[in-house]
Amino acid sequence: MSVMNLVREAISESHYQIEQTPFSKGMMNGSITRRDYSRGLVQLWHIHYEIERLIHSTKSVSDYFTPEMVRTSSISRDLSAFGFGINSFPPMKETLAIISQIRDWAIEKPFALLGCVYILEGSRMGSLVIAKPLSKTLGLAQGQTAGIEYHLEGAAQTPARIRAFKEKVDQSSLAVKETENLTEGAVRFMELLNDLYAQLLTDDSSGSTEHRMTA
Repeated sequence: MSVMNLVREAISESHYQIEQTPFSKGMMNGSITRRDYSRGLVQLWHIHYEIERLIHSTKSVSDYFTPEMVRTSSISRDLSAFGFGINSFPPMKETLAIISQIRDWAIEKPFALLGCVYILEGSRMGSLVIAKPLSKTLGLAQGQTAGIEYHLEGAAQTPARIRAFKEKVDQSSLAVKETENLTEGAVRFMELLNDLYAQLLTDDSSGSTEHRMTA
């Protein structure tokens, strides 16, 4: 079995679990507000930012990451469409736990970062399904993309881009340890994302506090 198929099997249970969280369901059934969604986007921005920053400076895995995989700019535009910004909400403790893990992996197990990329790129297949109901949930006009570019940007190329990423990994003849680290990264990253998604609709006692993270 190929490396990528092994990883897919390893995350199957947590992939199902994240789809059952109130936040994931809320995007589909209209039960979240623009503010709820924007708070979630801010958390994702911090996660994407850290991966984008570190993978570019990690030589052993940087070649697997293409410019089309950058998502921070689309998140920023979506937030702006709803009147929010990156600093409108503080990073949650679950987000900070993900960032801490990503930073550790960049130093100790860089191929684990590819596991994160696989999860985030794979989620864009789900975006092809999410975009339409999410547009309705957020009250967007028909055909309006501002606000959901995170899900729509590069959508037409998503299947081919993900296929190319998986083929490149499978054809790279990774060492056993590299394969183990990649799998570990995907599994643990999904677990941490589940922790985050489970808390995204909890009370935000800090409101829209200005906050900046130190990179």
